Amino acid sequence: MAVPSRRYSQPVKPGLKSGIIAAVAIAVIVGSCLWIYFTQFRAAQHNVGLHRHIGAVLAEQTAKAAGRKGHVVIITIDTRDWPELYTQLAAFKVALKKLGDYDVKEYQMDTKDQPKYGVGSGLSGRRYVRTAKKNPNADVFVSFVGAPKLTQEEVAELGTKPKLIVESRSGDNVPGLFENKLALAAVVSRFQFPAPVPAKPKTPEEWFTKRYQILTADNVALLPKPVE
Repeated sequence: MAVPSRRYSQPVKPGLKSGIIAAVAIAVIVGSCLWIYFTQFRAAQHNVGLHRHIGAVLAEQTAKAAGRKGHVVIITIDTRDWPELYTQLAAFKVALKKLGDYDVKEYQMDTKDQPKYGVGSGLSGRRYVRTAKKNPNADVFVSFVGAPKLTQEEVAELGTKPKLIVESRSGDNVPGLFENKLALAAVVSRFQFPAPVPAKPKTPEEWFTKRYQILTADNVALLPKPVE
């Protein structure tokens, strides 16, 4: 009668075993450092008071556009790598709730392989049109990821022009939005200097005035013309 063969596992060499343990330990340390950086260090770098105020300002402009109640669509991105955006969104929602009765829906843009996205930048005309057409009952759209640059074909595709409030690092695309009667207000990086606040701001309002300006159809002409 045949005797079944037995398989024996080869013992792990001491040197190899030590290498595996060291590699695992290093991976754990690196992971812990990254977690600390993104949840503690980087989060502490942004001016919390300033970004709360930005969120509140955007909420005020949204309430002016929508009235005391309405449907609001937020256009944003994943906040995991953007603690300042998380702060803005949280403050926006709290402030908006105090200003009226609003049904709020949030759309996160897919940023895979698209590094252009960030706080106040990234939204394309095509993606804005697509989001607007998916939400025909929205009273106001609020973009935390920039002012979209729309072609005349995209403007025509929108049909009934929705109200738009934007936060934008740059004012480059903002005049076109006002010209086509798409945007009602835009929070943009300050372009007029010196800012009418103390050299060393202390309050969130002063920090906001030092770094940002609010544009409407009445004052958008103050924007410097883009260099061609």
